[in-house]
Amino acid sequence: MPAQFLRVLATCALVLGLAHPVHSARNYGDEQFRLEHGHDGKDVFWAPTPDAMVTRMLQTAKVTPADIVYDLGAGEGRIPIAAARAFGARAVGIEYSPEIAALARRNVRRAGLEGRVKIVVGDILVEDFSAATVVTMFLTPVLNRKLRPLLLQMKPGTRIVSHAFDMGDWQPDVTIATENAEAFFWIVPAQVAGEWSLRLPGEAAPTRLQLTQAYQQVSGILTVGERIVAVQGRLQGATLHFDYLRPDGTTATVTATADGRRFVGQQKHPQATGSVRGERR
Repeated sequence: MPAQFLRVLATCALVLGLAHPVHSARNYGDEQFRLEHGHDGKDVFWAPTPDAMVTRMLQTAKVTPADIVYDLGAGEGRIPIAAARAFGARAVGIEYSPEIAALARRNVRRAGLEGRVKIVVGDILVEDFSAATVVTMFLTPVLNRKLRPLLLQMKPGTRIVSHAFDMGDWQPDVTIATENAEAFFWIVPAQVAGEWSLRLPGEAAPTRLQLTQAYQQVSGILTVGERIVAVQGRLQGATLHFDYLRPDGTTATVTATADGRRFVGQQKHPQATGSVRGERR
């Protein structure tokens, strides 16, 4: 089913209070429970993520055996199972419906992955998924926005992939497209807004860096002695990249990790390459 149609259907069901979306005849369940497209849940109805999109989502997130993947709204368990079976990760699925969660557990057992996949019955707005290194979901625009503050509090570098729906004004780092579906990928950015005191190679005086932040987009002012320079940058997790103009009109590039109160990295410039150190003021 095209992603645009799913957007419209999900939004209408939430905003207008439609009781039941149209159900397809296909059964995604087993002999104990019949799960059909459109099965009602808490604030959302169930619809499958196509297998090709599942693969693309996990590939884009660069899932490895070192990852812990949490799937929010796990349904019948296809994303946690794929994360464990195809990528070697540990995975946890959070599913609100006890009947669907039981189906997912049976699917995990049938796949022989009970040691790597866990299915939890719970509310995604209540359950703790802070241990995740990767978060996947196929929810609704409303739920995505409710989750956004929780996601932004996660460890910088955590990867998030959402099938079909974005995060409003938090622009994705990557948009994923298959023949009949669309998904969005983000890397949780560090919080770097504020004032930093730096030492830059080739600059005799201490440098003050004042930053503002809109998710992964960063801008600000670099003050070196009496000189003031505008900067534009971008975060990838805890790694900040920005360029600035030196007095001779050439561009220096700074790449640094902003870890709590510390700022550590490197500057590249033909005459001023070296380490960058700093801390919050």
